[in-house]
Amino acid sequence: MKKVIFILAAVALMASCNKKGEGCTPIEDSLSNVYGTLAGYGIKQQVTSEMQMNNESVNFEEFLKGLEKAIATEADTSLNARSFEMGEQIGKQISNGFAAMKEQGVNINKDVFIAELKKAFSEKKAVDQNKMMNLQMSLQALMGKVQAQAAKQKAKEGEKYYQEAEKSGKYKKTAMGVLYKVEKQGKGAKFKKGDNVMLKYKGMHVDGKVFDHAQQAVPFPVDETQIIKGFVDMLVNMNPGMKVTCIIPAKVAYGDAGSQNIMPGETLVFEIETVGMAPAEKAAPAPAPAPAAQK
Repeated sequence: MKKVIFILAAVALMASCNKKGEGCTPIEDSLSNVYGTLAGYGIKQQVTSEMQMNNESVNFEEFLKGLEKAIATEADTSLNARSFEMGEQIGKQISNGFAAMKEQGVNINKDVFIAELKKAFSEKKAVDQNKMMNLQMSLQALMGKVQAQAAKQKAKEGEKYYQEAEKSGKYKKTAMGVLYKVEKQGKGAKFKKGDNVMLKYKGMHVDGKVFDHAQQAVPFPVDETQIIKGFVDMLVNMNPGMKVTCIIPAKVAYGDAGSQNIMPGETLVFEIETVGMAPAEKAAPAPAPAPAAQK
């Protein structure tokens, strides 16, 4: 049987609150409602087309069981088993998407999502393409609102984290406002802009969750056009062998734009250990996913 793959282009990433919907805001419930309906129509359309191509019919009840549970079933060739397998495949993909969006602070009420998906999936009439387009537009608008709320909350948490660290008296501050604590002293002259430095690093959100790291030393250009300003500002205050824990405020990190798994306005924490200057043949831009430039 040809593998069915379901992807909603309007939502690349999703996340989940617990099954009872605890932790979801009203707008997130609305998002769950719209997303569930849209998913139900989209899956129904795709599965029907897939089975028609293979001259097969679908047991929708078994399909929904497989999608909802997303668990393994016995390997046989019956209609029920094939339908269950299709539902399981798509259910796993959706479940993985739920987990991924958690990084963006969006919670989906699974009960609402499944209820709306089942309702849309079980409609007897053909899928209305205009209705699908309207649902996609609604979903995008709701996603924007939810993500904006999450980013605002994340920014507040970062500001509070920075202020508390500053008040603790354990950190020094660079000219650009990067707070840093020396974990190990280095030796020699400090690095300067234009240098290429070998270093190990770990990038974290203020809750301690790691978003990027290099356990082996990699070359980094001390250049604001290639890495974030706050990272450059930290490097010019370091010398070979030095290790620091630093807190980079959003204004000299990714600012209001954010970047991939970094929310707009987010304060970042880095552990940085410099090894020394990079050999000439290694003098190249830092490998992805290194901090990008903030212009």
